[in-house]
Amino acid sequence: MQELTNTDQILVSFLGFLCAFMCVGLLSMRKKRKSSDDYLLASREVTPMMVGLSAAASTASGFGFTGMIGFGYAVGVSAFWFVIGLAIGKIMAFGITTRRFRIFSQREDAASFTEFLTSSVENRRRMIQVIMGLVSITAILLYATGQLAAGSKALHVLFGWHYDIGAIMGAFIVVLYCFAGGIRASIWTDCAQIIVMIAAMYMLLFVAVDSAGGIAAMKTKLETIDPQLLEFIPSHMKFGATFFIIGWIFGGLSLAGFPHVMVRFMTLGDSKKTHKALLWYILTFGAFYTAACAVAVCCRVIVEGSESFDPELALPMLAIELLPPVLVGVILAGVFASTISTADSLVLSCTATLSRDIFPKYKNSYMFLKICTIGTTAAALGIALTGSSSVFSLIMLSVSIMGACFTPLLFIRTLKWPINAWIILAMAISAISAILYWRHLGYNKDVFEAFPGMASAFITYAIGIGILKLTGKTYEK
Repeated sequence: MQELTNTDQILVSFLGFLCAFMCVGLLSMRKKRKSSDDYLLASREVTPMMVGLSAAASTASGFGFTGMIGFGYAVGVSAFWFVIGLAIGKIMAFGITTRRFRIFSQREDAASFTEFLTSSVENRRRMIQVIMGLVSITAILLYATGQLAAGSKALHVLFGWHYDIGAIMGAFIVVLYCFAGGIRASIWTDCAQIIVMIAAMYMLLFVAVDSAGGIAAMKTKLETIDPQLLEFIPSHMKFGATFFIIGWIFGGLSLAGFPHVMVRFMTLGDSKKTHKALLWYILTFGAFYTAACAVAVCCRVIVEGSESFDPELALPMLAIELLPPVLVGVILAGVFASTISTADSLVLSCTATLSRDIFPKYKNSYMFLKICTIGTTAAALGIALTGSSSVFSLIMLSVSIMGACFTPLLFIRTLKWPINAWIILAMAISAISAILYWRHLGYNKDVFEAFPGMASAFITYAIGIGILKLTGKTYEK
């Protein structure tokens, strides 16, 4: 019998582990019920551990293997502020909002994130619900496109396949996941994948450090390449290191504006156990991204890149160079499966928004939910096939839009501050305008654009409430 080549061994290992992940999701069919509540919220009966692991996997996703690696490859040790800042912001945002969000969303029978955010508005609620729903769909599609692009890049590096093949393959599996068990299938596969993702990342980290000759040798090589790569506190940022760090803290706050992450907490079986789910989420997220940042720095030392080199391809190239083919297949399966699972979550969030916010008269139609799933997946695939291939850029823009538009509103709703439709609309317009202008000026390379976007939204809210008080007009609470 002819011996398999290295590429063939990688392919067999990749397909084997990918099938295993898919089987986990398909097993969720045993608990499936044909109802919109089960399709979108798993009948609100998920355990805290599974909620936390799934939220972490959805946040890590293919971005951790591509966009994060590319970012760390470019900036070096200061990339760890991405993890630190996001962790600080996330603890602040989720610690304040998640339990209230879980209780209030069930009390108000909300099945989509934007449905909950606008549920306190009485006058012109339909108008604002549709507008915020469209903002949500746009941002989520950008994020889903980034996931499909991430999976495609990994397959392109290892097998030489055209980028379109990976995107089409991922879109097909996304629809399969959704039809198999809705969000329950996504959560189940998330839990399996995040364990493999963390194990694969730490395995690659240890092998890479050893290959580079140890930590001391790595520091010497980084200094030879560019001394700025060793700066934990970056000195070359336009607005200084303080605003660089603050920007990432606001990035952490932005995660509370992720519909596909927050919906995990809506599926939790017992609202009193929200803190347990949050603890699982924070610890798992931190473990994965700490390793991802370290691997990114290792890639800069080991993987040589030309001027045309795409740093988002560094991790699969590192795996090929250092690991046996079977383990390369495992890492590739982890990358690809994580992108699919997150894309699946995003598609389901779009489905919930379409059925609950845009076309509410069909919100209880199981068939309409599936039509929305197919349409959303097709839209994300279309953008992936024709749009930008930069995973980091796509996902950062999406994170900024969702964070700046939805996180301030989530604080307002869960803390029961006064609000009305016009203030919500003004907040969204100012936030998106600030983000796009910041990016147009190129400042997003120095300070994450969620900072000016979110700051603009809160300032607009304060001005709006102040005007209402001065004029004596009413507003909803």
